[in-house]
Amino acid sequence: MRSVQVQRCSFAPRSSRHIVAASKAAAAPSSQLADPWERAQDMMLQGTVSEGTIVGYNKGGVLVDIGELKGFMPYTKIAPERLRAGHKGDLSYLMGKKVKARIVQVDKDSARKELVLSERQAQLTEAVLRFQVGQVVRAQVLRLEDYGALLSIYDGSGKPSGVQGLLHKSELSWDLVMTVDDIVKAGQEVDVKVVSVDVSRCRVSLSLKQMQRDPLQTTLDSIQWGETTLALPEVKQIIQVLEWTPGIKRVDIGRQAEEAHTVSQDVELYLTKQSREGGFALVARVGRVLQELLVDTGLSKDDMKKALTRVLSRVGRS
Repeated sequence: MRSVQVQRCSFAPRSSRHIVAASKAAAAPSSQLADPWERAQDMMLQGTVSEGTIVGYNKGGVLVDIGELKGFMPYTKIAPERLRAGHKGDLSYLMGKKVKARIVQVDKDSARKELVLSERQAQLTEAVLRFQVGQVVRAQVLRLEDYGALLSIYDGSGKPSGVQGLLHKSELSWDLVMTVDDIVKAGQEVDVKVVSVDVSRCRVSLSLKQMQRDPLQTTLDSIQWGETTLALPEVKQIIQVLEWTPGIKRVDIGRQAEEAHTVSQDVELYLTKQSREGGFALVARVGRVLQELLVDTGLSKDDMKKALTRVLSRVGRS
């Protein structure tokens, strides 16, 4: 039996007074600002990087023209390599320079509209975009937390990319993990797989356990199945939620087996590739116990996968 598992970026000083700005045509009527501000809000939520021109400055930062709107980029949000040593707050040398920026704050509803930009966040966003789900990367463990480890991800040349990733406790190992330092130590370098990239929040999620094949996928080909002696409470709950799912007619308990050791800390549910007329065969894994479930349904394979994801979500909350 073969299976496919169904499972489960800065803030600025509010004051931008005394800005020295280049001249520009009079502002458009407020009625015409609605679309640009709405677009700015959307760009912020999506993590879009824009290119603009520095058209003004004060001791707190610079004013950037990004098209239909101008935004303030605080001194702390300007890339360090752009700042001259000993400038003493005189940022006039930046006038007319092109700069990439991300919108990090939009205040379009107050009497004084504000748009806050960050070059540092734009650089981080572009660095995050270099990583793709499924990619294997080298990283160094920066620190350990109860919920996982924070890693510094290296680029293709083996140098720190500036991007940090979370290696969640649940992605450390297929074996039972009591504490994070059972698996990784601060300063250790590891090869990990990218499992998600959230550009809007500049977050990368990593997995160490997915560098190895799920033991269940190997086990299902050789395990000795037997009769079900006792249906675990978690299995009964899965059956109950499945039977509440529209499109599922009936769920029966099939065979049962036991693995040599616990390979997961969570309840898991798999859709097997076993051919079955009028439905599907599932495998629930609870600790060491594997439970076969036989489902009668008219749902397609894709719809069944979506249903299993919802089932796991509900079981996990209970």
